[in-house]
Amino acid sequence: MDNKIVNSVQRWAADLDEVFTLSDLRVVVGEGTEAAMYKKVARLVDSGVLIKVKRGIYATPKASLKVISSRIEPEAYLSTGTVLARSAIISSIPVRRVQAVKVGRPREYRCSLGTIEHLSISRRLYFGFEPADGILYATPEKAFVDVCYFSYRGKRFSFDPASDVNTESLCKKTIDAYLDHYDPRFVSFFNRLWGDRW
Repeated sequence: MDNKIVNSVQRWAADLDEVFTLSDLRVVVGEGTEAAMYKKVARLVDSGVLIKVKRGIYATPKASLKVISSRIEPEAYLSTGTVLARSAIISSIPVRRVQAVKVGRPREYRCSLGTIEHLSISRRLYFGFEPADGILYATPEKAFVDVCYFSYRGKRFSFDPASDVNTESLCKKTIDAYLDHYDPRFVSFFNRLWGDRW
């Protein structure tokens, strides 16, 4: 592997949060034909300098799954157990896995760094998140409502939403405001299981 190219990748990695698109790599690996560029990228992957996450997205071994998720889909907000663990509302931290929510088809991306799962939600339920360091994060209340909503739709999580979530630090007023946007059947389901927590 050409040390000049490896050094170039390492120099750019910090500025790009360890995640590269093909457009980034065109600049990093230098001029040349499209075929030559793809060969250089393939050699970087073969040598372990880069990991292919999906077509057009590559990361260094030090990359964060949260950053990769955001680069794949900038409008996907991190939620569910990823945010609940970050906020210390659940004690079990999903290992090598992040979940985000977006409008559109659900997708799952697997690479040697772990798994990124993008869950699908309707446009009217796409709210309740804030940016931090260039990444969208659900509020803890929205992350909890998302867990409950996806559980209602049959999704299983690595923790039990009924018993493993410490709801004491969540704002019931905020949750009630969020629930106003949801189907009455889900709201009844939610209130039946979690309505007496506060």
